[in-house]
Amino acid sequence: MPLRRAAAAGPDRGGGRMTEEAPLYSVHNVTKDFARGRRRSVRPALSEVSLVIRRGEGFGIVGESGSGKTTLGRLLVGFDTPTEGEIVFEGRAVVGMKRAQRRSFRQGVQMVFQNPFASLNPFRSIRDTLSDGYAHRRMSSGERDTAMKDLLGLVGLHESMLDRYPHEFSGGQRQRIVLARALSVNPSVLVADEPVSALDVSIQAQVLNLLNTLKKTLGLTVIMVTHDLRVVNFFCDRIAVMYMGRLVEVGDRDTIMNESSHPYTRMLISAAPNGDPEERSERPWVSSELAASEPPAEGCIFAPRCWLRQQLGNPEECVTTQPRARPLLDGPAPDEAHLAACHFAEDVPEQARLAQVS
Repeated sequence: MPLRRAAAAGPDRGGGRMTEEAPLYSVHNVTKDFARGRRRSVRPALSEVSLVIRRGEGFGIVGESGSGKTTLGRLLVGFDTPTEGEIVFEGRAVVGMKRAQRRSFRQGVQMVFQNPFASLNPFRSIRDTLSDGYAHRRMSSGERDTAMKDLLGLVGLHESMLDRYPHEFSGGQRQRIVLARALSVNPSVLVADEPVSALDVSIQAQVLNLLNTLKKTLGLTVIMVTHDLRVVNFFCDRIAVMYMGRLVEVGDRDTIMNESSHPYTRMLISAAPNGDPEERSERPWVSSELAASEPPAEGCIFAPRCWLRQQLGNPEECVTTQPRARPLLDGPAPDEAHLAACHFAEDVPEQARLAQVS
């Protein structure tokens, strides 16, 4: 089979150091602006985002709708270009790659979208859809058919499905086909944008287990873009939390889920459903509502909603100085530090750390 097999060692889920020293992705102060409205006013979808993604890990990008997580995913794939800043992949800047380098990058980094039905051409059979991935290879028709059958088996589908069309499959099966199409070009990176949000809960678990198996078996790096904390808690080794286009916290999974130090991250985790619709939480950070007012121009973007700011007596620094992501707890390597963009991250009360996502 022409697919990669365990090309890179994955990270230790207990926090061990990666065997690969050089990062796969380095994102440096990336800003992305879009023109909006009739007056075409320019507003940033991303503002000064910097992060590192290592080879072979599951990296989660999580946040509410409008946080900029999908925009960041599209930049990592190369669908969009940054307004400012730089994205480096395997030591080369994504913007400005030569033609051959760009072709290799396009094959090596694939995206899996949220809606599996919209991702597939309804007028093309699965055979036709998968065959595109082998067009650049010198293979006989028999070798190509064998490769496609093996690929379907890899994602849990039967070879008899090759000559069927997308409308004949369930949502979970269509997402498996989308995964097979992405894997047909032998990528090293999958950027998965809400890959299970359109699926039933039981099917979500199946697809996440499949992604986890593929990551380990093929040595893939999987970048999971999602709003669902349960997904990143199950799947990811490290997690980046975004709010209104800015990176507010980065750390390994256990640190983010159990000891997060940014009030927005803690609000997200504490707001997760507990299974009892009659129980109303009395925790102040759960009731934080989206403020009608714009965030302060010079201060923290989360200040209008911040429960921690209210508990600390509304310190002036929150509305006058924009906090930068700073290390709170150093890891075994500089890029493994726990980062939080909050002036008072150390003051997150201990009781706020206790709520966890199951």
